[in-house]
Amino acid sequence: MKKEEIAEDFKEKAELSNADLDYFFQKAEFTSLQKNEHLIRTGDQKVHFVLIQSGCLMTYFKDQSEHVHAIQFGQEMWWTGDLDAIFNKHPSNYAIKALTPAEVYLLNKENFEDLNQHHPVFESYFRKLFQNALISHQKRIIRNISYTAEEKYLEFVKLHPRLELIVPQKYIASYMGITPEFLSKLKRKLAQS
Repeated sequence: MKKEEIAEDFKEKAELSNADLDYFFQKAEFTSLQKNEHLIRTGDQKVHFVLIQSGCLMTYFKDQSEHVHAIQFGQEMWWTGDLDAIFNKHPSNYAIKALTPAEVYLLNKENFEDLNQHHPVFESYFRKLFQNALISHQKRIIRNISYTAEEKYLEFVKLHPRLELIVPQKYIASYMGITPEFLSKLKRKLAQS
């Protein structure tokens, strides 16, 4: 995905001018990641709001037993980051790593605020972004508390058809709140149906 494609995606969500977009690209830091490279580790003080240009990132939490709990998978034009750490200036509770080679744009809190202040149309863009993220989060909570494992898996595949080809099964199982072994059994059962 190129800058022009990112600009088009932005414009679908808000009426951004070329000057608005140029300012975004001035403020956002571009970086590349190798597969399995961490962008943020739990406890990091320097955290960013992350726009994924290409590749796949996983945001996760590690519990006291060192079990990885996948919180989110992000692909092209997804945003991720520990918003609590970014906006409340404390160490990150989460880690973010690349599951594939990836290219991302990073906004720290200061540049995020500067972008919104100097180009207020971004406030509308981010409001829509956060609104959609909250809706998606609420739907995920409902799935987690009311769906069977099979229903969760089928919904995951429906919502994220390409991810199963990219993301290791152990992370998909973690995201769904089941063991990798149970997910394997479930997939075998579905394949036989």
